[in-house]
Amino acid sequence: MAKPNHTLFFVQGNPKLEYADAAVLGLAFDENASFGRGAAAAPDAIMGASHQLDIEDPLTGKTFQKAIHNFGTNKPKDVKDMIKGIEGKAKKSLEAKKFFILLGGDHSVVNGLLGAVPKDATFVNFDAHLDLREEWQGEKKNKQSHAAVSKRIFDRGFEQVWIGVRDRINEEEMEFVAEQSLAEKIFYCPSMPRDYYKGRKFPKWMKRKNMLFGGIKGKEISQMISSIETEKVFLNIDVDCLDMRQGVETGVASPFGLSLEEMSQTIFEICRKKKVVGLSIAELVPDSFNRGQTFAAMLCLNVLGWAKI
Repeated sequence: MAKPNHTLFFVQGNPKLEYADAAVLGLAFDENASFGRGAAAAPDAIMGASHQLDIEDPLTGKTFQKAIHNFGTNKPKDVKDMIKGIEGKAKKSLEAKKFFILLGGDHSVVNGLLGAVPKDATFVNFDAHLDLREEWQGEKKNKQSHAAVSKRIFDRGFEQVWIGVRDRINEEEMEFVAEQSLAEKIFYCPSMPRDYYKGRKFPKWMKRKNMLFGGIKGKEISQMISSIETEKVFLNIDVDCLDMRQGVETGVASPFGLSLEEMSQTIFEICRKKKVVGLSIAELVPDSFNRGQTFAAMLCLNVLGWAKI
């Protein structure tokens, strides 16, 4: 049986996974959010926004031709149900060599990917936070918190690179980065004027050469890609990596981050140089003007076009 003609989410049908190039799963879950809620509504909002996109290549005029199987949107009742609901579908897709897209939800949904992503892949984390806490101290200790996602990834033995982290991190993370010699893998966005850092001694958890003082350009992207030691990559995107002025709503908005252009250019180059096997988007809070959800939908569209699928 021939592959069906292109489909973008639900626009033109829903091909079976065996005939698809990629698969997408939504997770309407934000129970682990520690500040602003609303990300549970993002999967359906992103899928809805995707219906409004023009899907022709800007230079060739060719129509987007990837077949995407849509698993729909899960609404788990708790963390255990959330992880179980992701892992089976993600593993089935990735083992079948299908590009896998996970739409959150708060960032803790990534915990559901850890038993599915190939062990020889690096998680490239676009995030304002390191998320390397052992657990989140709230009403009860929570090891599956969005603030502990990268620590859970680390515990499972994956390599990681961080892009867009703000340079204000907590003491627990400072100590962990220094102890594990992770500083070479972290690209910080400075939160102070350039002259604040001039002539100052940098601590063990921060490398001067990895500070994104002038934003992200070719040199910085080359450094980032050089820090990725594996061929396979899983793109792990928390939209709070973006500067709050970009107009993308999130539960933990932060100033002094990446621009849409910087994120797009960096991801494009990673897709060119590496084998990107999947993408997760988390912490997006849909807005009434459809700005954030439209950006996320276009990001999915672009990555599916750029990746070696």
